[in-house]
Amino acid sequence: MTHSPTIIKIIAVAFFLLWGINASALKPKKGFKALSVYDYFNAKKIFTKANSKRANTYACYGLASIYSRNDNPFFNLDSAAKYANYGYHLFLRHPKPKTYSGFLIDSLNILLLADSIAARSLQKIKKEHSIVLYDAFLRNHYLGNKIRKQAVVYMRDELEFNKVQLIDKSDSTNLFMITHPQSKLYEEASLLKDRQVFMEWTSGNKAESYNTFLKKNPKNVMANAAYDKLFQLHKEQSNLLGLKEFVNDYPNAPQILEAWKLLFSLSVKSFSDAELIRFLEEHPTFPLKNSILKELELNKLLAFPYLKNDLWGFINERAVWIIPPIYDAVGGFSEGVCNVSKNDSVFFINKENVNPFNAVYTEAFAFKNGLAPVKQNGKWFFINRQGQLSSKFYDEINELSDETYIVKANDHYGAIDQFGQIILEPKFEQLGDFKNGFAYYQADGKYGFISKLGVVHKAEYEWISDFDTNHHAIIKLNNKYGIISADGNVILPAQYNQIIKVNNSIYIIVINSTYGFFNAEGCFLSPIIYDFNKGKQPDFYVENNLLKLLRNNEQALMDINGNLLIPFGVYNDISLPSNGLLRVKKQYKTGAKYGYLDEKLNLVIPLKYSQAQNFLDSTAIVNTEDKVLLINHSGKEIFSSESKIDKLSKHYYLTHTEKKQIINQLGNSIYSNVEDVQRVNDTLLIITLESEEIKLLYD
Repeated sequence: MTHSPTIIKIIAVAFFLLWGINASALKPKKGFKALSVYDYFNAKKIFTKANSKRANTYACYGLASIYSRNDNPFFNLDSAAKYANYGYHLFLRHPKPKTYSGFLIDSLNILLLADSIAARSLQKIKKEHSIVLYDAFLRNHYLGNKIRKQAVVYMRDELEFNKVQLIDKSDSTNLFMITHPQSKLYEEASLLKDRQVFMEWTSGNKAESYNTFLKKNPKNVMANAAYDKLFQLHKEQSNLLGLKEFVNDYPNAPQILEAWKLLFSLSVKSFSDAELIRFLEEHPTFPLKNSILKELELNKLLAFPYLKNDLWGFINERAVWIIPPIYDAVGGFSEGVCNVSKNDSVFFINKENVNPFNAVYTEAFAFKNGLAPVKQNGKWFFINRQGQLSSKFYDEINELSDETYIVKANDHYGAIDQFGQIILEPKFEQLGDFKNGFAYYQADGKYGFISKLGVVHKAEYEWISDFDTNHHAIIKLNNKYGIISADGNVILPAQYNQIIKVNNSIYIIVINSTYGFFNAEGCFLSPIIYDFNKGKQPDFYVENNLLKLLRNNEQALMDINGNLLIPFGVYNDISLPSNGLLRVKKQYKTGAKYGYLDEKLNLVIPLKYSQAQNFLDSTAIVNTEDKVLLINHSGKEIFSSESKIDKLSKHYYLTHTEKKQIINQLGNSIYSNVEDVQRVNDTLLIITLESEEIKLLYD
């Protein structure tokens, strides 16, 4: 049998092709055999040669395995990731699982190898924590598991977002949002951008700028703040034209009812028919035609809380009951209503003792800016002045502090402004109440602080106090205390055992059992050499520009310039100035005696009293051996009693005689046979006589 030359050539070519394919297949097999016995040099040589003419899935897997192992000189995670990626995509084109020397090469194992490489690469780059490295990781390790990639994306985005916050410009924040539309920080960036836009557009604090902002940015989260600023400007200026524009242009503003009320009160003075008709003709959309008139009338009523037989009610300015004593607890009237408690239920009443919302709660705070936080069925939320739900539900809502509510949702804390608008998303482990624009937060057991605008100072302290009006706070670090400013600058290093704030400018600094004084401007007012008495309140040590010094059970007085005004050994006790006089005590063999110095430190009232209180509002209560006296600035006796005398208010006192009586600062009796005294505020006392007659005493 003979064959043509052409057939012979075809057979020969086919043979060599098949032999080449088999030879190609044998190369990875030999490589994995070498790899199985840790012969990395031979294995790498075989896999590299197998890849030299045409990339091979199995050779790529082998190279990725070699480069991923740190027990050979070829260890390189970037190269390992590159070959794992090649191998995976080649396998997807020709998905043929194979096993060589115990190595199963299939899509799952390639992905597992790629993820293992990614995990180790991440541990390495996290130490450097840079945007460039995180971007490179995402490019090189896209086969890693989703959760890990999401974590890297978040860390990268967080670094970029921190830069954006430092720049603090809306265009930079907007660019971040455009380039990171899927970022977990997108919502936070959106809030930040809205706040920045608000600040940029309204920096002049003019009505025109707020109007322009609202027209150009109607969906901005700071719209409510803009409404309030605009309304407050019109309110401060009693601007009728501005209020008319406000109620017409912004019918959905939270202040709309208040704006209508103010417009009404500024327009209508006598409540005559002519005035009312004219107002309604000019403002046909007036929403509270009937209820506003009723509420305005009720607002004119004075209502003072009064406790009788352990139950609370309200009386008016004539001491007549307007709401009977039937409540376990009451708040004060705010925006026309008052939160009261009865039989473990809390609800609101108006001055007619009517529950206008027909709803009960387990807890409730007072209305502010048309909103009140309430708790019902285990959840907190806000209601508006009509009793309607006006927010989502929260696990907690704190009382208003610095025009801000702290809320808790999903075990994390955030902040809401006084109008119910989120200003900080709930993402903090702990978040303190805002004070003077700042609040502390906790992360991983450490304390940091944050501003209302969302500017975050990293958590690096063991504790931090509230910020004062100078934007200074006390911090604890390495179990020592120091002082910082809100921009993170150190005012006083953390190297003291205790720091006590006295006022906005002076601190008491304690080392072991000694103390001295420090000025918030950054200088010490005295050395730290005096005997610290931790049982005394801060105002025991400082009053205005005077500082009290303690040493060896003696006292001295110094001013903030370091001048010693009263040296040690003159008096055993020196009070700080009160109403122009300083109370001093001197110990004699027969006992202690008290007297008073004037501000020039002259003894103007002799040392002759066995007990004495500070002067308050031009009078002081003192004791002799057998009497209690009320004296004036010159030491003249105004009133004498054999029983205790209590100061009630600026000008009134209660004597604890058999028939209690109230006297004024001149010693004149105002009421006798007093049964009970309740303080409403600094200027009003409610007096109950033994006859059960009720009297209101204004000071």
